[in-house]
Amino acid sequence: MEDTNNSIYALKTSVGQERNVARLLSRKAQVSGIGISAILVPESLKGYILVESSTRIDLRNPDLKVQHLRGVVEGKHGITFEEAKRFLKPEPIISSIQKGSIVELISGPFKGERAKVVRIDESREEVVLELIEAAVPIPVTVKADQIRIIQKEAD
Repeated sequence: MEDTNNSIYALKTSVGQERNVARLLSRKAQVSGIGISAILVPESLKGYILVESSTRIDLRNPDLKVQHLRGVVEGKHGITFEEAKRFLKPEPIISSIQKGSIVELISGPFKGERAKVVRIDESREEVVLELIEAAVPIPVTVKADQIRIIQKEAD
């Protein structure tokens, strides 16, 4: 069962528990000596983590029993490094935001409010918004990761 090269495997987890599964798996790998050399928790891939291992990942192994770990994505040799490479340097959130887009605030004091993008400061990763349902248009400056795009600007 020993592979000569390291392979990368995608493991299914409960959504929102990716970091916890990675921490628990890392601890178990150190204690039991499983051949796991790296664990990646991509932000853009909800419900999955990527594990680089010198041995085949088999969840029937009692050393790999971790809460919220649901399974292994089936494949002959896991996934290739080229497929995993795109998760190493994700595209910045700010690059997908356009002036005039309709967004929803997902954190902060205005959580749940809808707003229109007025200005984008890419160097500071901040966005100036104008709340749609406000009686008086007040510019609100927030970080780009505090918003979710609802509708891109209409051309």
